[in-house]
Amino acid sequence: MWTVSSPLRDALEIRHAVAQLGCDIYEPLTEHPEAVYTPAELVALLSHELIGKVFDAPIRTRAKLAKQAVAKALGYPIPETLRKTKPRFPGQDLDVYVQQSNNLQVWNDEISPTRRYAVLGLDAANRVVAVRVVEGLELAAFDNTGTLTSKYQASRQPGRTGSTLVSADDTRPFVTELAPVDDLSSGALARMLPVSPPTSGQVLTVASLHARLMELVGGSLEYSPSERQRGEQLHRAACSALGLGSYADTGRFPDILCQALEVKLQLAGTIDLGLVSPDSEEPALTLSPRLRHCDVRYLIAYAVRTESGMQIEHIVTSTGADFFDEFQRFGGLVQNRKLQLRLPLDFFHPKEPSDGGI
Repeated sequence: MWTVSSPLRDALEIRHAVAQLGCDIYEPLTEHPEAVYTPAELVALLSHELIGKVFDAPIRTRAKLAKQAVAKALGYPIPETLRKTKPRFPGQDLDVYVQQSNNLQVWNDEISPTRRYAVLGLDAANRVVAVRVVEGLELAAFDNTGTLTSKYQASRQPGRTGSTLVSADDTRPFVTELAPVDDLSSGALARMLPVSPPTSGQVLTVASLHARLMELVGGSLEYSPSERQRGEQLHRAACSALGLGSYADTGRFPDILCQALEVKLQLAGTIDLGLVSPDSEEPALTLSPRLRHCDVRYLIAYAVRTESGMQIEHIVTSTGADFFDEFQRFGGLVQNRKLQLRLPLDFFHPKEPSDGGI
């Protein structure tokens, strides 16, 4: 007997909720989290509805037909015309691209870090053969020009030293949505996956995070000339300090999703914040439609080189909302007219994220 997979079953329920609301693709869904799809649900539903469909038309018309088909698949009325909004599906914070080649072009827009990008893969006959949904941070990884790697930068304010808890409390929306607690049992923490969404009542407060992460101070990490691999070392150590039973990394924001925690390892004073400004009030759909980037918590760990590797000297823990109470912002925004991103050959069939014991 044929059974519906869990993401598809959930997506079909969300599509029903979208249809019941009767809204169009432009209406915000901040007050209707039950009508917002997760990336996995988008992949499941769009694959179910669109694979095998043919969009045989000139490029511009093909793109329009594909977006209309996506709207229908998601439970929305089919728009006769598509407004030039950014993104094209504001309610779901979703953009749609149709690709026959591995050269994805983004025109007159910047990649938004937590926006979702649905990429439909076509064969030579213009038939949809694959669907993948990625967030902006994942898509930005395919930019080989370096334009997008350090859009926002900061440094610690002069005279600030040592380990500090910047935020005594989490933001009010974070508390309302996730009800953070001061303590969780070791068993509960060990069962959590770092890449799983946070659950109400299963998230530590920012103060409790800081207390546990202080275990990192004085600890040693393996040195690598690769900034990415150095960051992985801290990421893994932070998972261990928090008592999580495993390590996993998908490259998505924030690093430790189950605790809404972004981690940064610093061997120098300049902090590369990437595409997300900590104080941004844009929705962070990886957490919840009702939460913003500034509700995420940040760990900044300062380390020095040693003969055997790296040693963490002090840490700073803060909510995004309070981040610039301790740090100073600098650097301008990168403006892009056209970005050309070369997708890897295995883009539609990526390898599983790295994971394992700590």
